[in-house]
Amino acid sequence: MSLRRIFPSMYTLPDTAPAQSRNATLYLLRCVFLMGIRTPPKGCLFFVYILWSLALNLCSTFYQPIGFMTGYISHLAELSPSEFLASLQVAFNVCSCSIKVMIMWMLVKRFDQANLILDEMDRRLLHPCERSNVHRAVSISNRIFFSYISVYFITVTSTFLSSVIVGVPMFQNYYPGLDWRAGQFEFWLQSSLEYFSLLAACLQNGCMDCYPINYVLILRAQLANFKERLRNLGQDTDETPEQRYEKLVECIQDHKVMLRCCDTLRPVISGTIFVQLLVVGLVLGFTLINIVLFANFGSRIAALTFLTAVLLETTPFCILCNYLADDCLKLADALFESNWIYQDQRYKKALLQFLQRLQKPIVFMAGNFFSISVATNLNATKFSFSVFTLIKQMNIAEKFARPSGVEKN
Repeated sequence: MSLRRIFPSMYTLPDTAPAQSRNATLYLLRCVFLMGIRTPPKGCLFFVYILWSLALNLCSTFYQPIGFMTGYISHLAELSPSEFLASLQVAFNVCSCSIKVMIMWMLVKRFDQANLILDEMDRRLLHPCERSNVHRAVSISNRIFFSYISVYFITVTSTFLSSVIVGVPMFQNYYPGLDWRAGQFEFWLQSSLEYFSLLAACLQNGCMDCYPINYVLILRAQLANFKERLRNLGQDTDETPEQRYEKLVECIQDHKVMLRCCDTLRPVISGTIFVQLLVVGLVLGFTLINIVLFANFGSRIAALTFLTAVLLETTPFCILCNYLADDCLKLADALFESNWIYQDQRYKKALLQFLQRLQKPIVFMAGNFFSISVATNLNATKFSFSVFTLIKQMNIAEKFARPSGVEKN
């Protein structure tokens, strides 16, 4: 019960409660605020938020990729092939995370605009079953968000604890003037800085991986309600022809509002998913090479966990995009199933034009280059096998494994 009071939007409300689609992103947008990329609050908290934003983004967004790469270069001779590949795959993911944060930073106000459009959709929900669909989507969206954040935080915390037990910082990032080998204080300071930076990266990744999922889930709930409204057009025998035509016009306006919501979110989704799809092939390729050729049993388990986390960054949203396209096609079927045969010519002409518009599905693009779908995600993951095949044919694995100065007979 206490958890329900703290996080009420994680639970499905009764159908008598008013629909609030914006609550599907309630906790996500609070975490986006904690990322330090929102407008600072007024009053005494203004400077506190500015300082928090500077500390978090300097450590995680801007410096972390530099610290990763510099640390790898300076400790390259000390790394085994398995450690090198594990570090390389994390480095690519960290760099992509920073790029996605900057894209979201520039377009973060679009989330507020999308929520205002969702409020406009909620005003059309009059029946209990419609409100129930929205309540269910809101609770599922928030539970998915907390699941992502929990998995990311648990993974980083377990890695931090294992590194403390071993006595070596997690990734040995480079920090100017700090040598973790100099003493216990330096070791704990290095480990704490890396842990704080990775926690911030987990918060950022969780928000960027979940925001498209949350918005598409609530949009699918609105489409399901809209489909029933289309199917019920012209079914009430007490309505006059003018009233039926007005209801058809209202449905046309509802469809325009949904398209406007998608257009509002499209630039953010296009940029962040494009970056992730570009990186996922390389990261999965390095992970496969590490698992098959170099890693021991423990490292393979860690690599498989990381591989699963990388796939979670794109796969669920790509699957939802396919479902969204199918939902749009069902709208045209629902309109055709309505009682339009016995209506007047004005009604039929408007319905015919509307039917043609409904046959065009909602599609999100990645960087305006290719559509986001399961097929696109599969093509990105197939690239990892190409990387693996290239490395294997070039015998790079043998060169890594062979000690320096030893020639093959």
